[in-house]
Amino acid sequence: MRKYLIFLIVILTFTNGFSQNGSKHYYYYNNEKKYLELNSDYVFVSFTGSDAKQINELRKFGLTKYQKESASSKLKQKLNEIEDFYWAEIKLGENISIESYTQKISELKKVENIKVVSPYFKSANSKKIGLSNSFYVKIKTLSDTLLLQQYAKRHNAVIDNQDTFMPLWFTLSCTKNTSMNALELANKFYESGMFQYAEPDLMLDNILNSVDDTYFTNQWGLRNTGQYQGTSGIDIKALEAWNMSIGSGVNVAVVDHGIQLDHPDLQANIHSLSYDTENDSSPSIVRGDHATACAGIIGAIGNTAGIRGVSPNCKLMSVSSTLDLMTPDIRKKMAKGINWATQNGAHIISNSWGHNDLTSNYIDDAITNAITNGRNGLGCVVIFASGNDNGQVNYPANSNPNILTVGAISPCGQRKNPSSCDGENWGSNYGPTLDVVAPGVLISTTDRTSSNGYNPSMPIHTGNGGNKVTSDYSNMDYTVWFNGTSAACPHVAGVAALILSVNPSLTGQQVRDIIEQTAQKVGGYPYSTTPG
Repeated sequence: MRKYLIFLIVILTFTNGFSQNGSKHYYYYNNEKKYLELNSDYVFVSFTGSDAKQINELRKFGLTKYQKESASSKLKQKLNEIEDFYWAEIKLGENISIESYTQKISELKKVENIKVVSPYFKSANSKKIGLSNSFYVKIKTLSDTLLLQQYAKRHNAVIDNQDTFMPLWFTLSCTKNTSMNALELANKFYESGMFQYAEPDLMLDNILNSVDDTYFTNQWGLRNTGQYQGTSGIDIKALEAWNMSIGSGVNVAVVDHGIQLDHPDLQANIHSLSYDTENDSSPSIVRGDHATACAGIIGAIGNTAGIRGVSPNCKLMSVSSTLDLMTPDIRKKMAKGINWATQNGAHIISNSWGHNDLTSNYIDDAITNAITNGRNGLGCVVIFASGNDNGQVNYPANSNPNILTVGAISPCGQRKNPSSCDGENWGSNYGPTLDVVAPGVLISTTDRTSSNGYNPSMPIHTGNGGNKVTSDYSNMDYTVWFNGTSAACPHVAGVAALILSVNPSLTGQQVRDIIEQTAQKVGGYPYSTTPG
């Protein structure tokens, strides 16, 4: 049964070839085939060298973007390469025939320094799904490492690295001598029956679940007095909660673009540890605007300036990623980010991202690890945004019943939908895996300082059809109209921090139960009678 809740705080995360038959394009997730269609407009290319001659040659084929790969030194040594690796997306045309597609790929393979050419695909959820030259394999036990090495050698695949957080997982790569692409090889490994899982490194479109104390009076989600023609009282009762706790002693990891660590309204609450999934190093790096906005909702400082977070005395752990699904190794990087947070003391892991074609046992294992082993066995509270498609809950929010899945509501207490009172033309995802909803439109929060963030270049509210506010704050360190389930998710992370601050011995499951059981039901929606 669907559940729509608003919080009431009571107690205080091809290779070298490809198939032409669409029915043969598939990969495995949770032991089931997920089918794809060929997208003959694009290809993925892996190459070495980035001089002008090389790039100009690729531009002849329709180069759209390229960037340096983070290939490991181990992989370079195995391939006897001393140059840096690069990857590129090439648009070959519009709706070209399979024959032309095959011909252009053959021509591309002849270009100097090209290592691998892989096809693109599409699905019901995504018009463009790239395939890199990598795939992931989970062995059944560590004693199967030799078996993996032998099987990889038989198919001319290279073992790139072993996951430091989940040592049963390995990343493998295709080379110029591999006869199959990463999709086909992943299927080959899985169908052999010798390995637990094998999945290709697929690259997708947008991963973010946002549509694309001076200002406390505008923070209707914390105290709704009818701002934006909303309904008074539709809020999380933050003022009442702060009489009992402001989140001291709780670490909230934000797996996202990377928080601006020196933001004046966040800096005092920034945890000493942070991590960048792209470089596998610390500190985190600001790779976009999204994380700083999410972080402000969770833990902006309680002072006389700007806005105030739900948990204004918690510690914010920044885990940075490009969140660009159309890049290689995104699944491994997101899993590493979650695992790093778990291993380094996060109590709560807030995730305002997702995509239905991101499905991955690699990511699933990282989430399970956090929920099961985090906080010295008490379990991290893992929170995910439900998505903004006005349909069923997205992955990974729908992948594990122990995830706390969050949708968005309007200031009037409606599930955020294209007809809700705020006027924006998007809808929060819903369905049986949704647990709670929280404020998700016209949310005042921190922004990257100066003109680096959403303010003033991105009119989020008016750009999505709204007319309640026509301009952003004059202080560009803040924005008035952050939105989406991306905004709802950190509200719940802040609530969880307040609860754990009051009682740090609670298990992750107990925190989830408290949030669900004490949530305020709003009218017009069916509810389940038990948490979970």
